[in-house]
Amino acid sequence: MDRPEIERRTLAYLDEHDGEAVELLRGLVRVRSLARQEGTARLPGTIVARLRPELGHGGVSEVVEQDLGPTSQNLIEVLGQPTAERCFVIDAHTDAVPEGQPSGWFDGDPLSAADGAVHYLGNRRIRLEVGRHQHEVPIRDRMARVWETKRSVRSMPIVYGRGSFDNKAAVASTAMAMRALAATGARLAGTVVAAYVADEEETGTGVHALCDGPESWLGSRGYLGGPRDANGFLINVSGVALDGSYGYTPVVGHRGSLLLILNVHGRAVHASTPFLGVSAVEKMSRLLVELADGQSELVEQRLLPRMDAELLGPPTLAIGTTIVGGGVRAVVRQGDRPVVERGGTNAVPDWCEATVDLRYPPGRDYPAGLEAFPELVRAEVEAFLHERVSTDGWSFSVRLPHDRGSYPCALGRTPAEAARHPLVAMARRAGERVLGYVPDVETAPGGTDATVMIHAGRIPTLVEMGAAGGLSHDYHEFAERDMITAGAKVLALMAIDAVGTAG
Repeated sequence: MDRPEIERRTLAYLDEHDGEAVELLRGLVRVRSLARQEGTARLPGTIVARLRPELGHGGVSEVVEQDLGPTSQNLIEVLGQPTAERCFVIDAHTDAVPEGQPSGWFDGDPLSAADGAVHYLGNRRIRLEVGRHQHEVPIRDRMARVWETKRSVRSMPIVYGRGSFDNKAAVASTAMAMRALAATGARLAGTVVAAYVADEEETGTGVHALCDGPESWLGSRGYLGGPRDANGFLINVSGVALDGSYGYTPVVGHRGSLLLILNVHGRAVHASTPFLGVSAVEKMSRLLVELADGQSELVEQRLLPRMDAELLGPPTLAIGTTIVGGGVRAVVRQGDRPVVERGGTNAVPDWCEATVDLRYPPGRDYPAGLEAFPELVRAEVEAFLHERVSTDGWSFSVRLPHDRGSYPCALGRTPAEAARHPLVAMARRAGERVLGYVPDVETAPGGTDATVMIHAGRIPTLVEMGAAGGLSHDYHEFAERDMITAGAKVLALMAIDAVGTAG
């Protein structure tokens, strides 16, 4: 069987099984799957237990259950020639963020997997319709460009619910792509690895277990020890990190992320004599306001001169993503409102802690100095605050936690260089054939598993691809229904392109 026939049979299979693909997505959405609570194949009611029977159809592919802990597991599906050098890795995370309050969702059900429609209204706005409900909201510029420049229609059917877009649509597409490749009976010249990984939304234990070091799954199978190019990247292994995206548009880079923790130490006194103390909460407010008011100066004069922002854009700061201080002991939700357990309300607080989420492009010497660069950024922020805020009688510090943050990653230093990468060309060929247009080349605002695949695994990786949809990490998340089969087709064609066929 030659390659054109393999491709024809693969696409035909996916057309014939479109209904199965959508039902698989609905089934996945109906299962809650928080990070490190994805479950195992032996824990009923979990996302891993729901997904496991969908893999390895026909006994053609191998399915590995990689334990990460008592409530978390990677599933790894392997198809093709396990002894071949060429390997294509598809990373699709199975976890989703918390749903928030049920009342924020249509009919109070964040896991309904209900059918609906999305209508593009122009000017970066969409309207969702699910049953009798409607909701209008702005969308990202990148998705608006797809609506405005690539499509002739202004409405699409959707599947609604937490995790539908980020990232269960991609999980369903991956499973269907692997099923279609197996069903053709094709002999691939290499290995396709579909990794349904855990914990992308928090600490990345799943992708680290997949590809970080010789003891990782790919390392233990010998895939990370092959020949490398002049930049240290593997020559025979490539991959893609799937996430909620822009309709299988190839994304070539994302900024790194830092969590800055600000601590203020004041002086506690009785609240009846506040002039004798120093309120740590008040001083924290001054620091955060200075960061907000002086953000342009901080970015343009201190940070950008050290960074290469041509591809990924300038750094941004989300200021005060969390804050706590004084006598606050705990915060719990009761219904729709938070309830704060507090004491010491008659005392001036002597401590306060807040966080700032900072996203940044590579340093000018990237990839050199990759590990040292976050500390350089932290020091610049701290110095900036010391110059602008007097600390007479009190003190503050800015630190980096050891277990949070990710490095920037990109397939080139400039848009033109990234667009020339063979992986990008491969994705655009597949996209044009399936979607009917040549996808643009984009960058992502947030991080993905690609940062580990690229920097730890040294695997050339498309930084993000995935279904069209929207409102990930927000109420009313949705994925476009027709993207499930379309995505499976794109992934299958890319896999064939990457590893080749053996006739």
